[in-house]
This record gives sequence, C-alpha cells and structure tokens, in this order.
Amino acid sequence: MNRITPDYPFNYIIMRKKYIAPIALLFVLFGYGQGNYYPASGNVGIGTLTPNFNLEVAGTFSASQIFVNGSAMQSSPWSLSGANTFYNAGRVGIGTNNPGFALDVAGTVNATNLLINGSPLPGSPWSLNGANAFYNAGRVGIGTNNPGFALDVAGTVNATNLLINGSPLPGSPWSLNGANTFYSAGRVGIGTNNPGFTLDVAGTVNATNLLINGSPLPGSPWSLNGSNTFYSAGRVGIGTNNPGFDLDVDGTINATNLLINGNPLPSSPWTMSGSNLVYNSGNIGIGITNIPAGYELAVAGEIITEGVTVKLQSSGWPDYVFTRNYELPTLKKVERFIKENGHLENIPSAKEIGENGLDLGTINSKLLQKIEELTLYAIQQQKEIEELKSCNKDILKNFSTLHLQLEQRINELEKKE
Repeated sequence: MNRITPDYPFNYIIMRKKYIAPIALLFVLFGYGQGNYYPASGNVGIGTLTPNFNLEVAGTFSASQIFVNGSAMQSSPWSLSGANTFYNAGRVGIGTNNPGFALDVAGTVNATNLLINGSPLPGSPWSLNGANAFYNAGRVGIGTNNPGFALDVAGTVNATNLLINGSPLPGSPWSLNGANTFYSAGRVGIGTNNPGFTLDVAGTVNATNLLINGSPLPGSPWSLNGSNTFYSAGRVGIGTNNPGFDLDVDGTINATNLLINGNPLPSSPWTMSGSNLVYNSGNIGIGITNIPAGYELAVAGEIITEGVTVKLQSSGWPDYVFTRNYELPTLKKVERFIKENGHLENIPSAKEIGENGLDLGTINSKLLQKIEELTLYAIQQQKEIEELKSCNKDILKNFSTLHLQLEQRINELEKKE
C-alpha cells in the first residue's frame, strides 16, 4: 500500500485520469457495438478532417455492399483492357445526363492531345487580333455544315446588336396583335425577293390548313394512278381561266415530245428566215381544208390588215390608155353597153364576182383603166367647155356691137322726125 505523502491528492488525481480515458473509450466502443449510430448533423469524414459531403472517404473504400437511396449501387459500366478503360454500351456524358454524341462534354476539355479518326484535331481556322477573333478563309456555318453565306446560322441568333455594312439592322416590318403576327405594308415573299402576290412562296408550303377568303382550300381535282396524274372532270387551262379545248395553253409549250392520238406531232412545215416565216412546200388554207386550184393562199373568213401590196407579174398596168393609138370608147357606146349588160365593159358583174371571186390585182388594173378613161373624157369635156366659152364670148361681143349700132340708128331716126 502506497504511503500517504503531502502530495497524495495530486498523485491520486493523476492516477484517476490515467484510467478514466481507456475506460471511456471502452464505453464508447461498447455503445457502437450495441446498435446503429446516426449523427444528428454535419458531414462524416474518413481520412479527412474537412468532409464536403455527407460521407467523404479519403482512401480506398472496401465494402460488401453499397446502397444508394435504399437500392444496391450499380456496378461500373466501364471495362478494363490492360491500362485502357472503355465503354461501348452507349453514349458518355460529362457534365450532362443527356449526351447527344458518343462523347458529350458540357464544359471545358483540357487534354494533351485530341484525335479524330486517329489523326490530330486540326488547328482552329480562327485568328486573333487583340480581343477580336476573325476568319477570312471562307464561309462560316453555325448549326450547318454547308453554309450558303458569309455567316449562315441554322438556328436563333441572340445578340446585343446586329449591323449590316456598319449600320444597325432595320427593325422587323412585322407587327404583333396578341398571338397574331401581321404585315400590312406590302407583299410578303418567301424564297423570293420579288413577290408578285400578297403572299408569294417560291417553294413547298407545308401547313395544317389553307384558307381562301376564310374557307378551306378545295382539294385538288387531279387524281393519281401510279406515276400518272390525270383529270377527267372537264377541260384544263394553263394561263387561261376559260379553256376552249381539253388542254388550252395560253403561252409557250416546252416539251420533249408531243403526241396526237398516240403519234408524234408532225414537225412544222414553216421555216424561219431572220424574223420572216416562210412556207414554200405547197398551198396554205386558213379556215379551209380544200384549197381551190390555182391559189397559193385561201382564207375562209375575213382578213383585217393595215395594208395590202399586190405586185403583178405581167405588164398589165393600163398606162396604154394614155397612148396616141388608144381608141377611147365614145360615151354613146359606153351608155349602150351599160343599158345592155348592167355594168361597165371589162368590169366583172356581181354574178361573176359571186361565182369566181375577186382578183385584187386584175380588178385594180381594170378600175384604173376606167379612171384613166374618165380622165380623158373629162379632158375632152373641158376642151369643149373652153370652146363653148370662147364662142359665147364672141357672141356676146358681137351682140354688144349690134346693140350699140341699133341704138345709134334709132337715135338718128328719132332726130329726123
């Protein structure tokens, strides 16, 4: 037994502390061994004094089983082949739960090397000038691999400012009224810069509904039979609203082949010579299929024109009327012929015109002959008139002389009385 000394109380206290700590540790271990321990708050760290998660282990974790939300944690989808780790069951997302590509990284990639199909990733085509990045080797496409313009964005552009040739982009001409968008300043063109209608679409329209004046667009009258399109409800007009034939085209037809009753359309008998249209293979009939013999052009109908030129092939123009040896018929002979025949000599009668038609060249020649004859008659009559005037003048002169002589005789006789 220890001897009690003046420092006994102090030694006693030291002895108590020496045994209290191991005993307390035993009690703690005994308490953990009797059941589960649930910390009320804070994170638990194993191998670290500053855990950032509910349970953070700085080291290797060995357990017979791990649960996440009460369910056994799935095994890793990654496989090992030597020092290589690979995954071929689907897409890999880093920083995203919904990868859209074989490897989809939502963030910055920092790697010593990047390969595409085993080849190093090409360097960026962009150049830097201070804080400006530029590209002048071709076109830039965003959302498209085939840009059609210097900058082609297949998607929405969100920018604080857009400039065209250094000037701000004009505001949209469209207006909003609730959920409706409208434009009332002119025509709208889609796929065209020169719309010819209120809405002009140069391309295919895909819509759930099309209305004309508030009513649904009528269905197409055309029907399909394999690769054939046909219409059997009436006539078809192209370029016209009032077709007069099964197919009435108001314009030019450009086709690889045209068939009539299954046979190719005969080639045109007409020939072009500059701006002239020539046909020299036979006679021409307009409105008539049976051309009378001896005629180059037969028209069954009326002709309207601003001028007609007739050139006689023979020397039959009646200038001979004015020759010295031409025997001008007397007016009595002309009168007698008219009384007997009812028309001028050498001029066809109405019956002959009805039966044989009218030759413009010949009739104009005959009419000119009559005009020239009338001119000669007029000249003769004028000469006779001049002669009559001269005779009358002489008669009047003689009458005046006789009248003066008569007055003198009368005056002399009166004086004698």
